[in-house]
Amino acid sequence: MNPRMKTMDTPKTRAEFELRFNFLREVLQTGKMHIPSSLLESLLKLRHLPNGRLDFLSVDEMTRLQANTMFQLADFKIGIQEEEAQDFVGDE
Repeated sequence: MNPRMKTMDTPKTRAEFELRFNFLREVLQTGKMHIPSSLLESLLKLRHLPNGRLDFLSVDEMTRLQANTMFQLADFKIGIQEEEAQDFVGDE
């Protein structure tokens, strides 16, 4: 296992859960990720409550895993960029 990787940080609150889904939506809308048709079907089945919040009962396992993974990879990428920046500054 890569020493920089850590175990999956799963959401502990509703806000964290919704943050991951909003991040997934943004990544898809900006074209930074392409998805298989099976995940697209799962995303289309997501429902929202009358107050605009995500209906947890409409989230299947594949969609939840994809949202958590994309969020984790973005955090991993930021960590690598920070390490590279520190290495660059340290070389001077």
